[in-house]
Amino acid sequence: MRKGYTTGTCAAAAAKAAAMALRESGIRGKESREITVEITLPKGKGVSLKALIKEVAEDYAVASVIKDAGDDPDVTDGVEIVAKVVVLKSEVRSQKSEGKEGVIIKGGRGVGIATKAGLQVPVGASAINPVPRMMIKEAVKEVLGDKPVEVTIEVPEGEEIAKKTFNPRLGISGGISIIGTTGIVEPMSLEALKATIRCEIDVAVEESGGRSQQRGVIYLAPGKIGEETLKNLFGDIRVVQMSNFIGEALEYARTKGIERVTLGGHPGKLAKILMGYYDTHSRNSPQATGFVAEYLGVKGEFNTVEEIIMQISHSSPAQERKFSELAKDIAEKIGREFGFSHIEIFLFDMKKNLIGDGRWNG
Repeated sequence: MRKGYTTGTCAAAAAKAAAMALRESGIRGKESREITVEITLPKGKGVSLKALIKEVAEDYAVASVIKDAGDDPDVTDGVEIVAKVVVLKSEVRSQKSEGKEGVIIKGGRGVGIATKAGLQVPVGASAINPVPRMMIKEAVKEVLGDKPVEVTIEVPEGEEIAKKTFNPRLGISGGISIIGTTGIVEPMSLEALKATIRCEIDVAVEESGGRSQQRGVIYLAPGKIGEETLKNLFGDIRVVQMSNFIGEALEYARTKGIERVTLGGHPGKLAKILMGYYDTHSRNSPQATGFVAEYLGVKGEFNTVEEIIMQISHSSPAQERKFSELAKDIAEKIGREFGFSHIEIFLFDMKKNLIGDGRWNG
C-alpha cells in the first residue's frame, strides 16, 4: 500500500519552499508557480514533495503543500498546509525572546492551541509538535542559513477538520495539530493492516523458534513508542506493531502456539483492555482518562492520561507503584481471557520512560 506524508513533513516542505522563494530575490508578486522540494525525514531519508509558491515580497514569502496521506484514511488527506516565512528586522528580532534561535515557529489560522496540560506542547502554545518543529527549523536553515526568520504555519480548513478529530476533547482548540514522529504516514486500511499484523506475527514466531532465549515469546506494541521502548529494554528483538487491533493480534498469536507475550505501550491505550476494549481506536472505544484516574485513586480533572502521569510523578513512591498494579491487572486479564501461560506488561509515558510493569503466570 502507498505511504503518505505527515502534516509535519508537509509543513516543513511548505516552509522550505517559501524560504527558497525568498532566496530568489529577483522573483516578486502573487503569480503562483509549482516547485519540487527535497525534505530530509527524521531518520535521514530524503523525500520530494510538490509545493506551490503563492506570494513573494521583499521580506516574506508564502508557499503551500497539499497533504497526501497515501492509502491512509486520514481526515487531513488533501488539506492545504501553508507556510509564511518572514525575514525579521533587527529591531523586531530584539523584541522576540525566541529571536536568538534564528527560526521562530508559530501557528496561524487552522492550527490548534493547547489549552490543557499533558500534551506534547505547553499550554498556550500552537499545536506544532517537537519533531515537526525540528523539521521546519532545519528545512528553513538549510536554505537561509542563520538568517533570523519567523515561520507561521496555517491550515485554512483546519478549524473545520479538527471537529472530526479528538483535538477538542484533548484540549486543543481552534484547529488541527501539526504532528508526526517519522514524517511518513503508514497506510491504515483495516483489512490490509490486519493482514500485515498477522504476517509480522508469523515472522516473529519463526524468529523466536530460532532463538532459545526467546522461544515461544512474542513482543507486541500498539505503535512506535512501545516498539522503541521495548527494544531499549530487551535489545535486538522483533516487536510487532499491532496498532489498535490488540485483540486481533493476541488471538492470532494464541492460534500460532505462542504461550508468552510481552506487551509495551502507553497506559492511555493499554488501560482500555481493563475497560473491556480490545479494539482501542477512538471510534470504537472511549478515552481511558477517567478510568485510569479512578483506578489510581487520583483526584482532580484530567484531560489526558499523560497529565495523570505528570501529577503522579511528583507524588509519593506509593502512588507511582500504582502503575505497576495497573500493569499487573492488565496482564492477568489478557492471560485469563486468551489462555497464555505468561504475560508481561510494560507501561511507558510519551517520553518513553518506564512508569510501571507487571506480570501474570497462568
